[in-house]
Amino acid sequence: MVYRETVASSDLKRKLDELRQAGQPFDNDSLALYFEKLSHKEGTAAWSEILTLSRASRAGTGANDLPIVGTGKYPHELQPGSAWPDEPRVAEYLEQVRPIIKRVQLADSFPKPVWMPVRFDGLSTLLEETQESRLAVRILELDCAYALYHNESERALKDIDAMRSVADAFNWPFCMSTQWIAIASLGIQRASIDRSLDMNVWNEEQLTKLSAQVDKPYDIAQAWRAGYAGELAMVNASLDNLSESLPRESMGNQLLQLPIMPSTRLEILRVYETWQRLSDDGGEGLAERANANLATQFATQRYSLTNMYLSFFLLNSTQIIFNFDGLEMGRRLTHTSLAVKRFQVKNNRWPKNLSELSDVGLVQKDWRATKKESFGYAVEGDRAFVWSYEPVKGSGVATKRPAFQPDTGVGIMSLLVSIR
Repeated sequence: MVYRETVASSDLKRKLDELRQAGQPFDNDSLALYFEKLSHKEGTAAWSEILTLSRASRAGTGANDLPIVGTGKYPHELQPGSAWPDEPRVAEYLEQVRPIIKRVQLADSFPKPVWMPVRFDGLSTLLEETQESRLAVRILELDCAYALYHNESERALKDIDAMRSVADAFNWPFCMSTQWIAIASLGIQRASIDRSLDMNVWNEEQLTKLSAQVDKPYDIAQAWRAGYAGELAMVNASLDNLSESLPRESMGNQLLQLPIMPSTRLEILRVYETWQRLSDDGGEGLAERANANLATQFATQRYSLTNMYLSFFLLNSTQIIFNFDGLEMGRRLTHTSLAVKRFQVKNNRWPKNLSELSDVGLVQKDWRATKKESFGYAVEGDRAFVWSYEPVKGSGVATKRPAFQPDTGVGIMSLLVSIR
């Protein structure tokens, strides 16, 4: 055992030296440098002010009872001129938060993502700024809905642009949790576009601008690689202070808080590197590779000390796959739905099938789900519908149009888009 741990200690030192020489994070200090290298300080003051004002916007304004920014009910099929009992209160609130919206639009000129003075503390690192960025996105979402209700399409278009700006500003690449929040913000933006297609408010030029928001795939491979690089650094830093990193109520907690052996520590880092390397072949098929890796992760030496630590530290990989798969699925669905409307505006008729979308510049991959099936498509009266299936959990695209489901507010993706 002494010989094994001596060799492991040497290998561990060599591994950390390799990470250091490659400019990869391996502890709290190097993670702070990694974040600084991948972010920009020019907009720090502006975005900090936006976050402060967004927090303040919830104090004494009745925002908690409003739709979108609070728990109030959002009308299922809101149309210009339809009944919206909350409209007067929404108008009053939006007038109060107008300075926030203007500041977000001005902050779009700064490079992204933005740097913030994060204090890195392993897996206990606080991420208040990214959490709070969702408040700004929700304010923009509500303003977009209000603008669409009043047929103010240019105002709504600016709100949709601003949502993307917030998501990009706080799409911090150093861990998966921050990327999940950015994915949720992008999902809110796409949900706003999807809802707007049911309201028939856009002209051809505006539809082209909206399509430009969603016509490029998210670089999932790069996001995955950068995220797991940061996760490796966080867990390595946490191993230095296990008594604070592990949940107190865990079984065998006293055993796990003993000084960790070099061999166990080395194996944990190797597991994280294995997860990171899953992106080496690109984003296509990443979900399948991740699922296969997950199936074998704990199959061998299930009750080893290494796996006991990993059960606390390793993120829910199934949820990671779901989020990234849903991100691309939602993007394709929104892109396809916009193309259907653009085709209708251009040709004064709905496309007979999705293959006709080549007329507005789409290729077959654009109207296919991530599991290679074409999206569902149907025309009913004066409306067209495009639908998909729930990523990862879905068994396939339904032949017939599914029933319309009320918006859950999660914002990862819409399963069904109605187009007028």
